[in-house]
Amino acid sequence: MIAFIHTSKIHINRFEELLRSIDNNIPTKHFVNEEILESAITNGKTDSEAFKKQIDLIKKDNPSLIICTCSTFGEESDKYNNVFRIDRPIVQYIVGKFDRIGLVYTASSTRDISTNLLVQTSKRLNKEIEIISCDCSEHWVHFTNGNQSEYEAQIANSIKSIEEQVDVIFLAQASMEGAKNFLRNFTKEVVSSPEYGVKQILRGI
Repeated sequence: MIAFIHTSKIHINRFEELLRSIDNNIPTKHFVNEEILESAITNGKTDSEAFKKQIDLIKKDNPSLIICTCSTFGEESDKYNNVFRIDRPIVQYIVGKFDRIGLVYTASSTRDISTNLLVQTSKRLNKEIEIISCDCSEHWVHFTNGNQSEYEAQIANSIKSIEEQVDVIFLAQASMEGAKNFLRNFTKEVVSSPEYGVKQILRGI
């Protein structure tokens, strides 16, 4: 059984559909803990103990692996052997292919975690990169209010302002994936973690 840990229930259907498009037989279970992300945004840091409690709870169901779909908790996930962060595979792809990386985020708690992963990956690959941050935190309110379409549209508008400065756009959070739909004429590649991440993680098991 593959267990997913989400910080919003909006991700359940998306990741279930993704997994079913790859393998229709693998059993899954989805766990949602919105409070840990709210705490991270409010306090400016992740609560390691709260995350550990959630992982311990999930492990009671004996999953073969756990996939954390929240990039804010990527570094917390790295502390456990069988907990995979959804963004590591796509960052490996981005750093290997591009030099000027537009890092786009809406949850302030994600910025440093995603930046660290990009920098660590570039060092491991012995490659220089430039990270151009695009702070879309002002649009987070649309997500928390349940207005996904406005959330995605406003993210896309902000992204357009850095189009000429970057080689690629990295949507750092799974919740941002739909912004691609508002960037049909964008001249640079726009990537996100869900599909690529799930495929690569499953390929490795």
